[in-house]
Order: sequence, then C-alpha cells, then structure tokens
Amino acid sequence: MKKRVLALLLATMMLLGLAACSSDEGTNSGKKDSDGGSGKQKITIAIGNAYKPFCYLNENEEPDGYEYDLFQLVAEKMSDKYDVEVVCDSWDNLFVGLESGKYDVVSHHMAYSDERAEKYTVSEESLMYFGSYRVIYKVGRTDISDLDSLAGKNMANAPTDNIGKALVAYNEEHPDNPIVLQETYPSLEATIAGIENGLYDGYTHTYFDLKTKYLDAYPDADLEMSDVPLLEDEEDCGTYALLKKGNTDLQADFDAAIKALREEGKIAELCVEWFGEDYSVNPQ
Repeated sequence: MKKRVLALLLATMMLLGLAACSSDEGTNSGKKDSDGGSGKQKITIAIGNAYKPFCYLNENEEPDGYEYDLFQLVAEKMSDKYDVEVVCDSWDNLFVGLESGKYDVVSHHMAYSDERAEKYTVSEESLMYFGSYRVIYKVGRTDISDLDSLAGKNMANAPTDNIGKALVAYNEEHPDNPIVLQETYPSLEATIAGIENGLYDGYTHTYFDLKTKYLDAYPDADLEMSDVPLLEDEEDCGTYALLKKGNTDLQADFDAAIKALREEGKIAELCVEWFGEDYSVNPQ
C-alpha cells in the first residue's frame, strides 16, 4: 500500500514538473526576439560577391568593397534597434534571397529604375552618386559636348546598356545622321587606343566610370572628358539599396542611417578612401 501511494506521489510530482517546464518554455519562447533575446530585430544585408571595388570577395574570400564598409557603418548606426549582418552573394541570388525573405536589404551598385521601384522598395537615400553621362575624346577636340554633337560620330559604345539604349533612341529620331555604334564593346585598352588613333571619336559613360576607369587609371592617355551632361533629362545619378516591397519601417530606419552618415561626412570619407574623390554628392 505504501509503495502504491509513493508511486502515485512520484507520478504526480513528475506531471507537475513537466507542466512547469512546459509553462516556462512557453513563456520564454514568447519573450524571445529574433536575435535571441536582446530586443533587437535581426536583419541581413546582402551585397554582390564579384563587383570590385563596390562589393566582392577579397583574396581571403571575405566580403570587401565600398558597399561592405558602408554597411558596417550602417550597422553601427542601426545597432540600437537592429542586429545587422552583412553577407556576400551572387547577383542572381540577391533577388531570390530578397523575395524569399532570406535577405532584408540587397545592394549591388544599382541605379534607380521604374522597373525596380515597381517590384521592390527602393531606398530614398543614395549610397553614392556616379554622376551624369559625359564623353571622353582625344585631347584638343572642341566639337563634342552634348548629345546632338555626337550625330555622325563613331562611338566606342554598344547599344546594350542604359546609355546605349539612349543613343539608339536618338538614332531612331534622327535616321538621316545617326550616331555610329559598335556591335559589341571594345576592351578598355582598345577603346583608349581607338580614340587616340582616330578609330573612334569618343566613348560615353558616367562621370564616375570615365574618371576612375579611364582618366585616373591611365593618366598618360591622350584623353579628356566633356564638362557638361550628355543628356538633358537624366532622372537620377545615384545608387540605391533594395528592400522587399512594402517594408517601409525598415526603409525609414535604413534611410535615416545613410542620411546621418552623409551629413557626418562618413560617406565622403569612404568615397575618397575607395575612389579618390567625394561621390557622397553628385559630382559636377
């Protein structure tokens, strides 16, 4: 009889213990935050892994580049509310990850476009500016400036990128004297040599690309850059991050961090460190 009573008491105590554990676990799970209890929301910012110098994996297979350094500063700015991780991934995986919820913010030195704004939430604040489209040509030429001045000229551009499409549109409106385009882009060195020897009249791209990839990288080349924008109606010259459509709360916090870093001069410092010039504002 005593054994039966003792067994019943033990069984009752075990049930009470299990109930208490279950109650404790339920209470704790209800209090857990996304990063394990700190009260912060865990978010992941994904950047590209092969677009040097903006976002890439360095020789140690570690994330690196201007955008990686920028987002480390963003993480510090947002640290009171968010636990931010910055990772690298391939171009295609960035968008798949954003749409699936694996990533909260993605960036790849991307310009604004209506198509992107329709599908994603685009940051209001620019990460940096690449400047208006300009033209490089042989030193001493005075006949190249705006878009109309390219009529009949042989450009090293192909019709495939944003500026190429603009040149194609110009040709459709001016079929009697079109801008001559190449089927494919010549290499950077072939473009420089072609401009110097007269094969090409010029090449157009953004201020940033012409300055960093051509003029700064090849200071002895016989080249100069036009000093006025090629297009009169350029909508924007900035690069932006993308968030999942409708994620306006995170967008507001992200934009506030970028804005503060710009006002503090931190973005300008990063630009000078990476590119030798301040691209925190639109270069003129």
